[in-house]
Amino acid sequence: MARIATVRGPLDSSELGLTLMHEHLCFPGGERFAQRAFEYQVELARKAVASGIRTLVDLSAWSAPDIPKVLALQERVPELNLILCTGAYLEHAVREEALKNAGEDEMVERMVRHLTKGYPGFESTGVKAGILKVAANTSRLTDWEKKNFRAAARVQKLLRVPIATHACAGARAQMEFLREEGAEIRATFYSHVEAEFGWEGRTLEQEAEYLVGIARAGGCLQFNNFDFEFDTPFPHLLHLINCLEDHGLGDRIFISVDANWEMDDHGRIWHEAERQHPETGRRTYAYLITHAVPMLLRAGVSLPRVNKYLMENPRRYFEALQG
Repeated sequence: MARIATVRGPLDSSELGLTLMHEHLCFPGGERFAQRAFEYQVELARKAVASGIRTLVDLSAWSAPDIPKVLALQERVPELNLILCTGAYLEHAVREEALKNAGEDEMVERMVRHLTKGYPGFESTGVKAGILKVAANTSRLTDWEKKNFRAAARVQKLLRVPIATHACAGARAQMEFLREEGAEIRATFYSHVEAEFGWEGRTLEQEAEYLVGIARAGGCLQFNNFDFEFDTPFPHLLHLINCLEDHGLGDRIFISVDANWEMDDHGRIWHEAERQHPETGRRTYAYLITHAVPMLLRAGVSLPRVNKYLMENPRRYFEALQG
């Protein structure tokens, strides 16, 4: 077993239960609608628990988490395990000037602090990060992205903490760079790899082989584009997952939602892409159980496979650096 830092404190990996490995806690609304937004976030978390979900991994690394609201959410929904991250999202999305201009050693120091002491100003709460998150936009990592990835690899070696990446494009390049920097690839996963705009001209079959190569090297692959037919038609997503299974690599698969949303100036809530594609408005955490899993089952994916993607594989991933 591994001990994982959660908002409520250390958790044994055996207690993760059904786990969504790539999600977001959202607290928009500004001063005018902050309470309405918070209550909606509570509602989403409660529905997740009601659907059977026990753990959410929040990979919102574009800024420090809103610890008071996270703690308030945890108090309102105590049945849900919340795992927070440290690291940095895409360079253009970094809002903190100090982080944008930080050197590699400063990035390392920041990550270590979040993982061992907690977030600045809230160390007394005991809330610490439990996973590293880094991101790149293409297969050609920029100098800033390389700095971020090198820092994460150093921290992983130092503290034995797993790494997650944003990898719509360039997942293999990210993996190879992390491996060169000494990261343990069994404790890395690459998100959104099914997004067809990031395939860099590869066909479906070529993309399948591309992902098989990552999984054979030990990397985990996260799929979330259910109801994102405009990015990945479901038959293509299914083909990639089945191809990994056919190669004996089903233990490298995660499925999640990547649920995120915002609130406009009128207090209306919009889920990602909902303005252009209204069907995506139903993509909450619970959606994975109420919609995505039934889609997979109807398509011939067995329940034991689903349980592997949602429970066994997350547990193995967090345990990869133990012992």
